[in-house]
Formats: sequence, C-alpha cells, structure tokens
Amino acid sequence: MPDYRRYYIPNAIVFITVVTRDRKPFLLSDAANILWETISNVQVIHSFDFIAHIILPDHAHWLMRVHDIEGDYSKIMHSIKRNFTMNYKKHHTITSSFSVWQKRFWDHVIRDEYDFSRHLDYIHWNCVKHKYVNHPEDWPHSSYVHWQRIGYYPERWGWMKEPYSITGMDCE
Repeated sequence: MPDYRRYYIPNAIVFITVVTRDRKPFLLSDAANILWETISNVQVIHSFDFIAHIILPDHAHWLMRVHDIEGDYSKIMHSIKRNFTMNYKKHHTITSSFSVWQKRFWDHVIRDEYDFSRHLDYIHWNCVKHKYVNHPEDWPHSSYVHWQRIGYYPERWGWMKEPYSITGMDCE
C-alpha cells in the first residue's frame, strides 16, 4: 500500500479533489444540494472556509482554508464524505451498504499566489474541460460567478480555449 503523506499547515489554503466510486455520477443536481447542506453542517463542527469550488457529476474540486491549530483537513474531508454518504442514502432511501466515494482524496497545499491562481483557474475551467458547458459561468455548481463578479475574471474568460495558466495541469 502506498505511503501517503499529508502536510498540515495551520491556516494554509489547500486544493482538494474528491472522486465518486467508479466515477459514477452521484453528484447530480439534487446531490449537489445535499453536499452543500452537508458541508454547511460540517462547518459548524470544524472551522474552515471554502474559497472556491466546483461540483461535477463524478468529482469535485475546492480550495479550502482550515482554521484549527493543526490545519488538519483530513478530519474535515472524512466528516464531509461520511456525512454526505449518510445523507445521500437517507434522501434516496438506500438501506444497504453503499459507498459514494473512492477511498482517500487528493490534496495539494497552495504554495504562493501563482499556485493559488493556477488552481483557482483549474477549478473554474473544469466544467468546460469535461464538456458539460461551453462557458464557465454556465455551470451552476461553481464559485466562478462569484470570482467574476468581484473582478478576478474578465468577461468571456475561458470561452475560446483552455487558459494558458492551467496548460498541462491534471488534478483529476
């Protein structure tokens, strides 16, 4: 078994990728709402902020900042995944053993402003990359519109081709 090492840095921003089991599209619209409700409930227990996000049918990416002294985002991820699975099962009246998520998740501690910018762009262009929409602002489960509204993205960002900032990135 691989030896995964996670780096917990208090108050750091972390890029997270979480994937559904066998890439099944469990995160369609009603489940995206269940995921947000779950995240809100987990935020009551664990202090963290979502800086950016995208939820696609079979995976999600987000940037988060953990406010506890340890910066332990694994506890948060465990809580989100576990509670979402329970809420999903309840919503869909599933009583048998059922797994929504692949084991583990992928993380990357953001190192500087350039790293932050690249991962933010990656998140917001992911719906176009996977051909769900033609323009980032058309995807409903993304923080792109917020970031565009506050002036981070110009009009028509990402409309013509993959942004140069994310060329070669693959965080799936």
